[in-house]
Amino acid sequence: MSYFISNERCPKCAKMGNDRSANNLAIYSDTHKYCFACGYYDRGDIVARYKHQQEPRKPSKFFNRALSISDKALIYLKKYGLTNQEVDENYFWDNNGFLVFDGDEFQNARNFTGVGAKYITRGIIKGHEKVFFNGEDWVVIVEDAISAIKVSRVVSSVAIHNSIVPLELILRLAKRFSNLAIWLDPDKQKEVLREARKASIHFEKVSVIWADKDPKDFSTQDISNKLVAKGVKVC
Repeated sequence: MSYFISNERCPKCAKMGNDRSANNLAIYSDTHKYCFACGYYDRGDIVARYKHQQEPRKPSKFFNRALSISDKALIYLKKYGLTNQEVDENYFWDNNGFLVFDGDEFQNARNFTGVGAKYITRGIIKGHEKVFFNGEDWVVIVEDAISAIKVSRVVSSVAIHNSIVPLELILRLAKRFSNLAIWLDPDKQKEVLREARKASIHFEKVSVIWADKDPKDFSTQDISNKLVAKGVKVC
C-alpha cells in the first residue's frame, strides 16, 4: 500500500491557469500521482511500483489526503469566506479527523476529533513559511493561514503560525519586498511592536496593523481599507 510523500503542481490544472500554489498533485511512494482538484492521474513507473510493493511500508510523517473534504471542515472554512478554489489549493481532509493546511514542506492541521491539541504540525515551518504572492512592493505577516489567504487577495502575505517572526523569514522577505506590514492577532500587541522593531532595519517601511479581530474575520474590502489606512499599497 502506498503512502503520501509530497505535492507538486498539477499539469492539467496548470493548463487551465489553476493550482498557482503548485500543490494540487499528490505524489505517492509507489510513484503514482493524483490530483484531487481535477482528477488527473499518472500511474507512475510500473517497475518502481513493483519494487515498492516488495518493501515493508514506511510510515509517513505527513497527514494523508482523503478523496474529499468533510462537511464540517468545509463549513468551518466557508464561515471565513474562502472560495472553493482557495480551499482546493490550500487544504485537504485527513480521515482521522484533521483539516490540513498544506504548506508544501510542512502541514498544519486543525484537530476536529475533540481529543488532544487544537493544532498539530508535521514537518518544519521555520524556514519554509509559505508566501502568497500578489505584488512585490508590500508583504503582510499574519498569524494563521486563513488570514494569509484572505489578505493575499489584495497584497502579498505570509502566515507564521506563531506570534514570533523568525529573523530568517524577515531576511528572506527583505530580499523580495520593499515594505513590510505586521498584522497579528489582537492579543499580541507587545509581540507586534517587538517584531516591528526587529524588522525595521531591513525594510524601507514597516507598518503595524491594529484591529480588534484577526484578519480572517474581516471581509476583503475591510482588510483592504485597514491596510490602506496604514499606508500599505494594495492591488
